[in-house]
Amino acid sequence: MKWFEGKYHVQDGRQAIWGTEASQAWTPVELLESSLALCVAKSLNIRMDQDGVSADDFTVVVHSNKSASGVPRLESFNVEVQLPAYLHPEYKDKLLRQASQICTIGNTLKRGAEIGYETI
Repeated sequence: MKWFEGKYHVQDGRQAIWGTEASQAWTPVELLESSLALCVAKSLNIRMDQDGVSADDFTVVVHSNKSASGVPRLESFNVEVQLPAYLHPEYKDKLLRQASQICTIGNTLKRGAEIGYETI
């Protein structure tokens, strides 16, 4: 996920951009990773707006790790954020910490959620 020119540009590891024909081959795992990346990016922008700070360009990359045993599932996620160099390192850390606290998708994944299945 890249924030650039005032827009969110979501792409997978093969550089296929969401919303194009190429993105139709995305897996559910790639969609989940993209959802987390977009949530973090939007949360970063919310915090920066509240602080009166703007960033013309930043990148959020999410890597998931599958469980080696048991039921097929994702065991963990690693979120990498590249913020502009002109932002102070302490502010970057604070910004990411605060964004992680308000990201709904991240909070759901950290704490888990019940899923109900039914046929209708």
